[in-house]
Amino acid sequence: MASTTSALLNPPEIAHSVPAFPGLPVIGNLLEFRQDRLKLQDRAAQIGPIARFSLVHIPVYVITCADLAHQVLVADAAAYQKSPGLQFLMPLLGDGLLTAEGATHKRHRKLLAPAFAPKRLAAYGEVMVGETRDQIARWRVGQRIDLAHEMMEMTLAIAGQTMFNADVRRDAKVVSESLELGMRSMVANITSPVRLGYQWPLPRHLRMKRAVKQLDEVVYRLIAEGRRIGTDRGDVLSMLLLARDEDGTALSDREIRDEVMTLLLAGHETTANALTWTWYELGRNPGALATLEAELARVLGDRPVTIDDLPALPWNLAIIEEAMRLHPPAYITGRQAMRDVELGGHELPARSLLTVYIRAIHRRADYFPTPLAFKPERMLPDAKKARPRHHYLPFGAGPRVCIGSHFALLEAQLALATMVQHTKLRLLSTHVVPEPLVTLRPRGGMPAVVER
Repeated sequence: MASTTSALLNPPEIAHSVPAFPGLPVIGNLLEFRQDRLKLQDRAAQIGPIARFSLVHIPVYVITCADLAHQVLVADAAAYQKSPGLQFLMPLLGDGLLTAEGATHKRHRKLLAPAFAPKRLAAYGEVMVGETRDQIARWRVGQRIDLAHEMMEMTLAIAGQTMFNADVRRDAKVVSESLELGMRSMVANITSPVRLGYQWPLPRHLRMKRAVKQLDEVVYRLIAEGRRIGTDRGDVLSMLLLARDEDGTALSDREIRDEVMTLLLAGHETTANALTWTWYELGRNPGALATLEAELARVLGDRPVTIDDLPALPWNLAIIEEAMRLHPPAYITGRQAMRDVELGGHELPARSLLTVYIRAIHRRADYFPTPLAFKPERMLPDAKKARPRHHYLPFGAGPRVCIGSHFALLEAQLALATMVQHTKLRLLSTHVVPEPLVTLRPRGGMPAVVER
């Protein structure tokens, strides 16, 4: 919170050479930012590879060019730290991997890395398929469902088993509602012209405190159960509880709580949204779905999918990756310059705030011809090899690239294949509006009818 407050009281200098959005006197683009953040940032792609808008008197630089994004996230990563906007998630996530900086981030990433190693991931596949089948078994032909809610519940169940070796379906409602409450509180803080510390009893702060309290009850219960058992059960929590630094130091309950909370948000929210948007595109593109059904029938027949089958299911992966191109759950990432930097021919002063707008990068016609069309073939192996890797950033890039990217893609592939094998869904709307919270989710859910 301190760095955000400092920016308000002592804003960074403005790089006037960067083309700017027109705005109102004093408040700049704050009203547009509050009303439709995606629309405001979509305009940046029309202005140039880097554009500037202002929130009151704080300049914000929007990057919609893959080369500049690579410079910020990878080549010059040491010159930046995470955006101060994440400070508004600190009550929820604490000092976990998403929010931590410097030595803390390096330490926690090193301790978490073995949990996402290929050997561990192989053990998670059966759980992912099993929990997907359990979710489908609850549906009845003719039933109307909210696909977004169903995917949240399913991916939380998968996270519970793989990350905590626990059945958390009974906690699904509390976890889902609390995470959404916390994210909406963060957005309310970022878009408010008046930013005060959490000690002030504002409605948005009280909502965040309620979200944290509800989630803490679930998370600390899982930690206590893990400590009581005290052995490696093959899940992420066990590994965190048993992890030791080179000097033998273990993580405290608070440190583990922060990582578990981060994994809950990043490990189930994003994958649920990716699957929801995938079904949205399949509902609008029946030809792509028919091709997937044929691929699954040819490779699997009636048997369940396994990890070993995935290399033979390229269309399955291509559909997911193309949906994540159009609707990246992690649609934006922020940075703050720690020193004066040169970017795209512009000199940006220290403390400048930057947003890498991944959604706009994914929708550039010079990177992806007919960018608004859903074309899974552009995500097949040969097409990907012919394209610069940094044009596609669903998991970010550089030293802070998502540590769970392989986990998420594995889960999405196994879940989608299992669902298409055993169910047929009809969307009740082919035009869903995206809602930018911490992740990109469908506003109002994704209503569908179970047809098979």
